[in-house]
Amino acid sequence: MEIVTTHKGTDFDALACVVAATLLFPNAIACLPKTLNHNVRSFLSLHKDHFTFLRPTDVNLHRVTRLIVVDANTWHRLDGFEALKDKKGLEIYLYDHHGNNGDIKSTWQCQQTVGAAITLMLQALKAQGKTISSIHASLFLAGLYEDTGNLTFSSTTAEDAHAAADLLEAGADLKILSAFVNPAYGRKQRDLLFTMLQKTERSNLNGSWVSIIQVRIDGFVENLAVLMQTICQVLNVDAAFGIFQYPAADA
Repeated sequence: MEIVTTHKGTDFDALACVVAATLLFPNAIACLPKTLNHNVRSFLSLHKDHFTFLRPTDVNLHRVTRLIVVDANTWHRLDGFEALKDKKGLEIYLYDHHGNNGDIKSTWQCQQTVGAAITLMLQALKAQGKTISSIHASLFLAGLYEDTGNLTFSSTTAEDAHAAADLLEAGADLKILSAFVNPAYGRKQRDLLFTMLQKTERSNLNGSWVSIIQVRIDGFVENLAVLMQTICQVLNVDAAFGIFQYPAADA
């Protein structure tokens, strides 16, 4: 059995990568964590006829022979699959765009620092000559735009921009993006942002302005990356680092 999965608190980039992986590996079963970002849940509720996903509890781990991990590189971020960490004979394929090295020891990996993980998946789809539908193109573009701030984040690369152009040519619907990408802040996000702005300070480090924020979080808060980007914009710093402490019971 082949399983595709991604990190807890699944955002659009992660969801897009899971779906793209099922196109690359037609026999693979898509498995989503229990925790999904609110805009992802809303998207899936409206387009549930186009996608089929399992939950981690639906999977018999003894039958898994290949695990395909997308947009993540550490075991603790996966939901329900840490028991496979030491399984003998398990193939692990990994697609990830984060610069850090995680603790998932993969059999094969595609890891490159780009703005969105879906960019890597699209390169693989293009190399295999795969065609994608309009709804797939719309989802993939939503993931790309969300993780690159509509191609404005400093992490955005030329590869991301080329991928966006390809998706528009494939029929991506910009109405879907306007409805689901960059949703308005909820109360949790607004309260946390206010606390972060109170606690943060600007420091000059070798000619670059940076901000480091340490704050306690009670429960799951969506879109932390968006809040950090807001901090960068409000404080006009080159980089902002957030250290979020969860209660011991949630660890």
